[in-house]
Amino acid sequence: MRILKYATAILLMFLVMQMLGPYGFQAGAFDLETSIKLNLRENGKTVVHLPPLGRVTAFTHYPPLDLHFVLKNINLDALESLDALSPSANLPDLLVNDTKIHMVKYFIFLLLLSFCLGTGSALLWGRQRVNKIEALHLGLVNVLVLTLLLSFSVYTYDTDAFSRAGYEGMLEAAPLVMGVMEEGHKLIGDLGLQFGAVVSSASMLQREIETTDSFSEKKDTFCLLHVSDIHNNPAAFNLMRRVLETYNVDLIIDTGDLVDFGTSLELKVMEDSIRSFPVPYIFVPGNHDSPAVVDQLKTIENVTVLEAGVVEREGLRIAAIADPSSYYPTSAVSDAETLEETARKLQKLVDREGRIDIIAAHNPEFFRFLRRDGNLLLGGHMHSPQVFKGADYIEINAGSSGASGIRGLQKMEMQYSLVLIHFVAEEQDNTWRPYAADLVAVKQFPLHFSFERFILEN
Repeated sequence: MRILKYATAILLMFLVMQMLGPYGFQAGAFDLETSIKLNLRENGKTVVHLPPLGRVTAFTHYPPLDLHFVLKNINLDALESLDALSPSANLPDLLVNDTKIHMVKYFIFLLLLSFCLGTGSALLWGRQRVNKIEALHLGLVNVLVLTLLLSFSVYTYDTDAFSRAGYEGMLEAAPLVMGVMEEGHKLIGDLGLQFGAVVSSASMLQREIETTDSFSEKKDTFCLLHVSDIHNNPAAFNLMRRVLETYNVDLIIDTGDLVDFGTSLELKVMEDSIRSFPVPYIFVPGNHDSPAVVDQLKTIENVTVLEAGVVEREGLRIAAIADPSSYYPTSAVSDAETLEETARKLQKLVDREGRIDIIAAHNPEFFRFLRRDGNLLLGGHMHSPQVFKGADYIEINAGSSGASGIRGLQKMEMQYSLVLIHFVAEEQDNTWRPYAADLVAVKQFPLHFSFERFILEN
């Protein structure tokens, strides 16, 4: 009978723990919640929930207790203040130390709760007459069992288990990032030097072409750099910077997917590079971009975010529409109905605005009703560069100026591409006419590049 009472007290303790709500606390600028759940099917694991990105699971200790952490909020103002006050502080260490302190408090709370549940379980066996000594023993047994489990969990806890963690949701890309980042940093550094040689060679080829081309005789010209699908690859900006230093670029048009996961943290890495460009930067959001990214881009002085409308730069009238997925926090694939609806919106926008020199959108599907009337269409999304001259329109796709981001880096299929579009002035109506497009593609492993000139005028 005594063993049954002890077993009942322990069972009641774990049952309440399973139903118990999470313990909330603040660690630095992070609002977190934690809970401990019994799991008899496998060794104990730590599960880190990062909504809406997904979760990370690692088998970190032996006892069958699952430790859950949920990130509820990040106070960016507090994060910046902390970094400003302690620039030499190691923020991850501060987060871990604060978390350890709160976990000790949480363990103490659980031990007190287990004692109360143990003593309270004595009521199940005799509500009218409770043996106080027996109730005390039941409480102490609960405390002892939970103390042993928690102590053994701490003793066997292996932080290296996160290098073998499982990822769910959008975080499934994290192992690729972790696995190739060290090599990627080296590649990006090397690419900075290699791009210089590539762009110089491309420039020499361009000059060779122009010695036999009437374009060199034009006095009033305009050069537009078209990029797309950078996908959070900082090496793309090394290439773009080399192009800006070598060519007389007047304007940059980026047709979307600047980031991969739609987070402002990704953009933070590239923000200084964009600010440093000495020419206007027009950005048309893609399906991997998000409201947070778009809002952050709008704070950069030389950037114009064109979501649905027309903007004029240096006499060029540019119409554009954002990918519908960019209005949501996470990337999504638009269905056929949404694609057609967006294409109709862009068609109506162009038709009512009169003269339009350039039509830009991330997904070429949005051009389905505009491949006419001599329109110049700039897109991306396909990661395959092309310059196509149709019967009554010109369609240019910059491919992926970031070599498909971390996916390309992981597969070692790294092809960076961009297009330089040259315009000449029409004296009679003071407008710009597209004359030629130079498609520059740089491929790694082994390193080689291609330069193709397409004459756009009839």
